[in-house]
This record gives sequence, structure tokens and C-alpha cells, in this order.
Amino acid sequence: MSVLSIEQLSMDLPMRGGLRRVIHNVTLGVDEGEAVGIVGESGAGKSMTARAVIRLLPEGAVTEGAITFNGTSVLAMGSAALRNYRMRDVAMIFQDPRAAINPVRKIGDFLVEALIERGDSATAATAVVTGLLEAVGIDDAARRLRQYPHELSGGLLQRVMIASALAIEPQLLLADEPTTALDVTTQSDVMVNLDTQRRERGLAMIFVTHDLELASAVCDRIAVMYAGFLVEDSPAVGLHHGALHPYTAALLASRPSITARERRLVAIPGRPLSAFEVGEGCAFASRCPFAQERCYVERPVMRTVGEGRVACHRTEELRGQLDADKMREAVRG
Repeated sequence: MSVLSIEQLSMDLPMRGGLRRVIHNVTLGVDEGEAVGIVGESGAGKSMTARAVIRLLPEGAVTEGAITFNGTSVLAMGSAALRNYRMRDVAMIFQDPRAAINPVRKIGDFLVEALIERGDSATAATAVVTGLLEAVGIDDAARRLRQYPHELSGGLLQRVMIASALAIEPQLLLADEPTTALDVTTQSDVMVNLDTQRRERGLAMIFVTHDLELASAVCDRIAVMYAGFLVEDSPAVGLHHGALHPYTAALLASRPSITARERRLVAIPGRPLSAFEVGEGCAFASRCPFAQERCYVERPVMRTVGEGRVACHRTEELRGQLDADKMREAVRG
């Protein structure tokens, strides 16, 4: 059953005195208990799409399309309904926990606030969050509740953020690059913990990340964005050898191999485009080794191919050429 449905979402933001489009006609759904990863380079529109789901948008943002949660329009919610939605139905984990937690308030005050606001007693709320801190791997939880954010490491603070998101018992979890500010070892611990808690509680999740490998490991489906467009939406299983879009294949090919010796890493040629720079054709055409004249003048529409969806004119023609090794050759050539 679908928990979240995004239909033809477009977004304009005020820049330099005018509105510029940063999201183009994104259609995406998340089913109950499903984890969907949104990946792509910086500026692709990943975080803005996730923030639209909870309506944490910059001042002056103009949206078109529809976002529905359990059949209710998120974009049409009034202030009271939106507050209730954020306190009961959906929770967000931000990439920098130090920027998301008030530095002058104790961890315990931060964690119990939402529970007390919804009517729990202070005693009951404290018992809930103490149990959650232990569940996410924080020892001596009672002492941690009395500490301030600066007394905890980045990894512990991100676990606190996960506990705070789980405290309201949401149906949908939005994780916006939750491991970016952490070292590699801590990243692994936090992601294992987050994935375990999500599965045990049956939560739906949108996981925003630059790391395609990580997304494939923890998500059921991968949505790939480029320059504000959704270019591919495919099952995570088999994605590494069954990419449908040249951009997805190029991202996979740019990863270093642990089995082969490379003189240098393969990089996607050119520079990433901002959403408002895209012309009439495919947004990726100027960087794609397989682009033809049609790709520059006709924008591809999202269509179903096999078990996935893709916005590319040549997907069927390129079958067999989009695995990592052949893509490396095409990019180099």
C-alpha cells in the first residue's frame, strides 16, 4: 500500500530577482515499509525533493504538482494539519546533527519536546526516549539525557537524531544524507543501526545520499536524479549490472574498483548542470557518451522498461553497454 505519492512535482525558487526551476516534474512513490534511495550529484534536487515532502521549503518557493500522504494532500494542509503531520506521521533526520539540535538545551529536553507537545507526561516521555537511546546503541542513556550537544561526538549525536525521529512513531522517515558529517567507521555503524530500526518498526523511508553503493545496500529501490529531473527509478537488486540510464551507469563506473588496478579514476566528463540551465533536450546529453542529435532537442519522458522506469530515448538500444566496465571504456573513449 502506498504511503507517499509524489506526482509531477515541480518547484521554483526566487534567485536574483526572479523564479528559477530547481525540480522538474518528479513522480515518485513510497510503499508501506519500503526504503527508497534518492541519489545523484550535488545540485540534483535530492534534498529539495525530500524537504518538499515535509514542506520545509525556502521562503518564496513555488510548487506545482501533488504530494499525498495516505491520500491526504500535503501541499494543501493548513498550519494545524501540517503541525500534526510533522509531529505524528513523518520525521526527518538531517545531515548535520549539530546544526539541527539546539546547542544550549540538554539532549533530554530536545528528545522529549515532541512527546510532551502531543500530550505525554514528562515521566512517560523520558522513559520512551531512554529506551530509544539504548535501542540505537547509546550506553548510559540516563546520563546522556543530562548532557549538552557539545559533550557528544558526531556519531552519538546522529544516533540522538535517529532516536528523536523514532520517538514520534512515524510512518515515514526522511533521512537526508545522515552520514555525511561522520567518519567512515561511524557511518557504517549509524547506517546499520538506522536500517535495523527501520526494518523492526516497519517504517517507509526516503534515504538521500551521494553514495550509490550505500543506497543499494539499504534500500529496496533507487531513484536517480540529475539537474532536477528524475532519470531512473529501479529496484536496488541488480542495479549495478542492469542500469537503465547512462547517468546511472556513469555513476557506477566512477567508483574505484577493489579488484582491478586503475591508473586513474574515471570521471563523468563536463560539469553537473543546475536545474535552471537545462535546455529543451535531455539534461544529461552534454555529458553522455551515447547522446545523439535527438537527445539535444527532445526531452525524454519517464517510461516503464522492465522492472524500472527511465527517461532516456536509447535505453533499449544500449542494453548490454551500460555495465560499469563498458561504461568506463565509453567515458574514456
